[in-house]
Amino acid sequence: MADTLGIWMELYKLSLSRRKIEAQERAIVRELFNDWSGPARFGVRDTEAFVGEIIRGLEQRISAVVLNPNVRSVLEGLRQRGKQTAILTGSKRSFVEPVLAREGIDFLVDLLVCLDDVRQHKPHPEAVFKALDSMGIPKEQAVMVGDSIKDIEMGKSAGIATVLYFPEKNRVFYDPVWLMSSHPDFTIHDFSDLDGLIE
Repeated sequence: MADTLGIWMELYKLSLSRRKIEAQERAIVRELFNDWSGPARFGVRDTEAFVGEIIRGLEQRISAVVLNPNVRSVLEGLRQRGKQTAILTGSKRSFVEPVLAREGIDFLVDLLVCLDDVRQHKPHPEAVFKALDSMGIPKEQAVMVGDSIKDIEMGKSAGIATVLYFPEKNRVFYDPVWLMSSHPDFTIHDFSDLDGLIE
């Protein structure tokens, strides 16, 4: 929902540099984005400290976070049609809630499942199951929208429909062939495209 990929990349590069670990951006995306088990595979020995640095860095950059285009209007439309929405994120609640409040969309989101709320992280489907249970929605009536392979894998593992959000600006970070290897059920390039899919 929010345009944070550039912030994540900046923070990962900074923390890796502190540890004298050299990495290509594509490798950072594949191994670290949306995967808190990634640092260990990447050669980070102090994973807890590494994760702490990233989380603190995110919290310090809250003011730089902006929503992706048309997020608000889509959420408003879903609310008007009686649809429930949940945000499932690998970020801590202390980072996400202030952004939602500042953007004035917190009342449009029915449930927030954050890093603090689950024991198993993406692509494990725990967050999806938690959301479905909390909102009383059968998986046949749910759809997972995400911008990463981990999001799509999480949705598929939970047995729900998946939508890959892949705007042109995300090509700087994600290789489209690699992304499509996750086989999303649908692909959209703008959040407004969700209107037709949901109907």
